[in-house]
Amino acid sequence: MTTRMKKFLQLALAASGLTALAAGAWPYQDGDVLLIFRESGYNDVEFDLGNVGQFLHPPNGSSAVVTNWDLALVTNTFGGDLTGVSVILAATESWTNTIKTAWLSGPLPNTTAYDVTPSAWQANLWSIINAIGTRPLIYKVPPAGPSSYSIDPAGTYAVASYDNIVSGDGVNTASLARLGGNAPFTVEQIVPGSFEFWGIQPSTTQPKPPDNLVGTFTITADGTLTFQAGPPPSTILGLTVSGGISSVSFTTTVGGQYWLAATNQLGPPVSQWPVVSGPLPGDGRNDSLTQTNLPANGFYSIIRTP
Repeated sequence: MTTRMKKFLQLALAASGLTALAAGAWPYQDGDVLLIFRESGYNDVEFDLGNVGQFLHPPNGSSAVVTNWDLALVTNTFGGDLTGVSVILAATESWTNTIKTAWLSGPLPNTTAYDVTPSAWQANLWSIINAIGTRPLIYKVPPAGPSSYSIDPAGTYAVASYDNIVSGDGVNTASLARLGGNAPFTVEQIVPGSFEFWGIQPSTTQPKPPDNLVGTFTITADGTLTFQAGPPPSTILGLTVSGGISSVSFTTTVGGQYWLAATNQLGPPVSQWPVVSGPLPGDGRNDSLTQTNLPANGFYSIIRTP
């Protein structure tokens, strides 16, 4: 295996709800977040980050650097420069829960993150993610360290590797980036880059309701992994005025409702600006809202609920 240029990963845990796991054996249970690094020709490196609640509860907009995983294992496997390595995050509640949710990473922008049928949720999400967490124990794979595994997809314990599980024992290798074709969107992010973290629930309604966007992860080429809670703020892209109508274009994320707020006096917080247009459902695309009866001058902001 060729050794690439090395840069040591430097990550620090921020004090906004993300807590490091205590040393010990592989602790997986439903509800835990799995962090996986993979690249063709290398071992799959898998970590249990602990319960998903640590990412669900921080206030929207808060951010933290994620560090509760074995950095040396990653650098020893892929080298310190992670450029080109794929990273995936996945979690699932038990299929016996009354309210069922699975969580998956997905690259930005995402315009197709929609809930799946109950049968597809159990067969394609819970069963796959649960297998990633439990198979190493079932097949008695030697752990690489506390809360971590390094498994060769072509080696003795291949059946317990991420690659083997999501590809259906190697049948769907071409669809690895979409959890072997089991996910409704691409779950892998190539380093460096940003990717969203979606909560997916089973649903029988049509059209399918949008998933819940938990937050956004960003990973740099030197391996710094950060998490920002909640949907990203909208960016106003442009403003046009014609015939007494002002049209404001802006970015959206799938889910939620978007509103146009306006004021002709700066000073009060945006939350107190009058809403002049909306709601508009977020679809992950660039959209626009308008205002009529324009004042002589004014300022605009885009508000998302929830």
